[in-house]
Order: sequence, then C-alpha cells, then structure tokens
Amino acid sequence: MITILRLASYPTYEESGRGLHCYEISKTTQTKVIYLTWFRKKCNPFKIPKNVRLYVRKFYTYENPKKSNFVKRIFFNIHRLFRVFTFSLNGIYLLFKHRVDIVHIHSPMFIIVSLLGCLFRKKNYITFHGEDFFKIKNKIWYKILSKCFDNVFSISPRYLETLKKIHNKEIIQVYNGIDIEVYQNFQQKRKKQIVAVANFKYQKGLKFLVKGFNHFISNNPKFDNYKLVVAGRGILFDEINLMVKKMNLSKNIFLVGQKNRDELIKLYNESEIFILSSIWEGFAKVLIEAMACGCKVISTNVDSAPLVLEDWGYMIDHSDFEAISSSIKKIIEDDGYQFDKQKNVLNKFTWRNIRKHYHSVIFN
Repeated sequence: MITILRLASYPTYEESGRGLHCYEISKTTQTKVIYLTWFRKKCNPFKIPKNVRLYVRKFYTYENPKKSNFVKRIFFNIHRLFRVFTFSLNGIYLLFKHRVDIVHIHSPMFIIVSLLGCLFRKKNYITFHGEDFFKIKNKIWYKILSKCFDNVFSISPRYLETLKKIHNKEIIQVYNGIDIEVYQNFQQKRKKQIVAVANFKYQKGLKFLVKGFNHFISNNPKFDNYKLVVAGRGILFDEINLMVKKMNLSKNIFLVGQKNRDELIKLYNESEIFILSSIWEGFAKVLIEAMACGCKVISTNVDSAPLVLEDWGYMIDHSDFEAISSSIKKIIEDDGYQFDKQKNVLNKFTWRNIRKHYHSVIFN
C-alpha cells in the first residue's frame, strides 16, 4: 500500500473548516496517510480515519502583529521561522520512519520536507488553498525550489496562470467540498436574518459588509427588522465591533464570535440569506455550506464563486458596499429564487468526487 505524508492543519469541532480539505482527501482505503498537524488551542479533533496515523506537534498559532512595532514584528518572524523549521524536521523524521512514498504539503512553508523527499526520489505534491499563494508569488527562492514538485494543485482558479509560470508546468484545479449528509436544510421557518461567516481580517471585506448593510437599512425602512449576524474571530474583531457601535448598528448587527460546526449549521438554517463579502478567496467552503443548508446566497465575484453560482447567482463587484445593499434588497424580494439550481450544483462539490480527482493524478 502506498504511504503518503501530509503536512496540514486538522479540523476540529470548534474550527471545522481548518484543514478540512486535507482531512477529507485523506479518507480512503487506497493509501496509508501519515498526517502531521498542530492545534491552536485545547480542542476536540475530528475522528481519525482508519487509514490515517495522526501526529501532533507544536507550531506557531497566533496572528501576525502587522500593526505592532518593528521589534515585536522581528521577534514574531524569528519565532515563526524557528517553529516552521522544527515542525518541518518532524516531517522529515516521519518521512524516513514510515518509508513514505509520497509527500503532499498544504503550505509552501513546509517545502524543506518536499526537498528532502525529492532528494530521496519520493513523489511530491503541493496544494495551494488561497492566502499562501501571495506569500510566494514574487519569491525567487520559491521559484527555484519549486522544481521539486511533480504536480501542483490549486483550489482557486484565480492563481492558475501565475502558478503555471512559477512552476513551469500545468496546474491542476481542485475544489473544496461539502458533506451533504452533515450540512442539510432543516426546512424550518427562517428569521429575517443575513448571516456571514468569516475570519476577521482585511481580505474578508467585513468593513464593506458593515457599510453595505448600513446603507441597506438606512435606505429601506420597510426592511429595518432585518439583522446581520457575523460569526468568526480574528485580528480585526475589536475594530469592526467598534465600527458597528459608532454607526449605531448594535440593534441590527451582531458579532457572535467563533462557532463550531453544529452551531454554524443551526445558524445557516435560521437565516434567510448568506453573504460572502471577500476581496479574495481560495474556495469559500462557507458558500457551499450555506447553499446546502438552504440559504439564498450573495457573493462578491471572487475566485471560485462563479464556479459555484454559475449564471443564476447573485454576484457583485469586490466589496462594493452599494452593490451589497442593492443585492440584499433584490434577493429579499426575489420570490422565484432558484433553489433547485442551487441544490443541483452541489453534486459537483462532493468530497467523493474531489478524492477521485486527486487519485486520478496521484496514481496515474
């Protein structure tokens, strides 16, 4: 049996989206998977598949203090490099201990493990999930070292051409998936509520979302009973919370913090509309989660959104708060919203299909 070493985060019930892609593609009887990961805090990990052997090691697990002083940023980066190096050494140890056939990393920061794998003639793969692309796209060192990869996968179509130039080879488009047995529409009465699920950082466009919802409430008094619920945490949480208070929106906008998977499914099913306000994305799992739970959906026209929403969905320009406002009004009044198309398109994004796609490449 082929043995694959994978380095990636691992999903927990508290943060079910982190590492879910790697976790799901590892669930197969065709391979033995050595899974090296870390946890950011005390948590409840997902059940370990029978073919997976999970190793947990220390790593750096807090936000980059970009707005801190120079000295703090220097110490942060030194600490991060040390943790990346020591974590990668664990990967190299596991590579030899388990006589691994394939190395599959899910972030370019673990490239040292792939280089050792290449040196010992192991097959090497990397999957780009989104933000990691920006860390290497202009790096000469990465372009030189990237020759160690046999194949490169990208979850976002946005990066395909640039990644092709960097790696000098065709890049394989893959998707995120949905477990339709877990994410379901409970067919219950919905609240006059819009939900967003996001990490509170710049790329998620939450400031534009708050402005857009404020514009919607201010210009549509007949809909002033609508609420916006935003689930998630992150470095901008306090700043956006203060923004909500200054705009006197505390009765309409609720920042409810991090939610576990069951809580998110309940929140989706309570809400009439889901909105994705991101400026850029890899492949937004939350978009297909909300669709599976029966929400009407609005999304900025980013990366994989057109693949999901095709020609019938509500797509708007990147974080345009006026477009957000008008789209909310339009979708509320859309009595003929195409739920059937929304349900049918989800069949394309099952984890079973995504695993088959990976296997067709890895076992070719």
